Amino acid sequence: MKNKYLIFATALVFFLPNLVAADATKAKEVESWLSKMHRAAHMANYQGVFVYGQKNNLSSMKIVHSTDGTSERERLLSLDGTGREVIRTKNSVTCILPDSKSVVVEKNRPNSDFPPAFPVQINELSKNYDFFLSGKEMVAGQVTQKVMIKPKDKYRYGHALWIDVNSGLLLKTHLMNENGQTVEQFMFTQIDFMKKIPEKLLKPSISGDNFTWYESPEKKTNKVKLKTNWAVKNLPHGFKADMNRKHVMPRSGIAMEQLMYSDGLSSVSIFIEKQSQKNDQLIGSSQVGAINACGRLLDDGIHVTVVGEVTQAAVTKICDSVYLKK
Repeated sequence: MKNKYLIFATALVFFLPNLVAADATKAKEVESWLSKMHRAAHMANYQGVFVYGQKNNLSSMKIVHSTDGTSERERLLSLDGTGREVIRTKNSVTCILPDSKSVVVEKNRPNSDFPPAFPVQINELSKNYDFFLSGKEMVAGQVTQKVMIKPKDKYRYGHALWIDVNSGLLLKTHLMNENGQTVEQFMFTQIDFMKKIPEKLLKPSISGDNFTWYESPEKKTNKVKLKTNWAVKNLPHGFKADMNRKHVMPRSGIAMEQLMYSDGLSSVSIFIEKQSQKNDQLIGSSQVGAINACGRLLDDGIHVTVVGEVTQAAVTKICDSVYLKK
């Protein structure tokens, strides 16, 4: 019996370093693809058509992306409905809305991008997700490397990424729930890479001369960390406080406190406010596409809503454990 234990222990000593080295190599390979994807999102010149949405509710858009190495310009044109357009530059976003004959200009660029962005470093994320390569597949006529991101628990979504082998551009994504079902997707159906984008492709198809123009006030994008007396007893593993702020809702005038938690890939927002007299606040659970929400009323007339692109189990667990520190 002692000899068997000795053999087993010797085998562990021999194989364990090889397993650790293999995991490190795998992580470097994944990080290399994510880094290539991140660079391509900002450095590639291309035009294409992509579809996005949840389940059978899909929309299609045309995108033109141009960069000179220092700044980016982008034009998005909806191929459905009324043909809305979005023109993005380094300092502004112009939204042309034919249905309301209006143009809205924002002074700062929003955080959401097409294609969607992902973290490059996976060391911390590997505590809650498994990362691995899963062969090559064709997307929009291009050879892609498939990268899988699988959660280690039921509190976050999984991701499948298809990265163009040549350019590094993200051509397709699937967001998957705890049952492996796709709840949100994004995919190029056509893509053309170009050395330089012609100026005419970046101009809107509608002049907007007879439209009403609105200029939105500049938004402050700096994260604010204020002292708060609110906390969460049972956060899913890996989620940490990312931001909190206080503001007043423009229509109702109700003061609201917002707390945000993130694991580096997924994020959850907690909204804390007084109970509304209109009974229009969420009680229980709700889902719209990939967004899950949970709301409850505390004993002291305070309403809590938790919203995030995470599973229902996550928002419910967080919502049930929000409390006021004494």
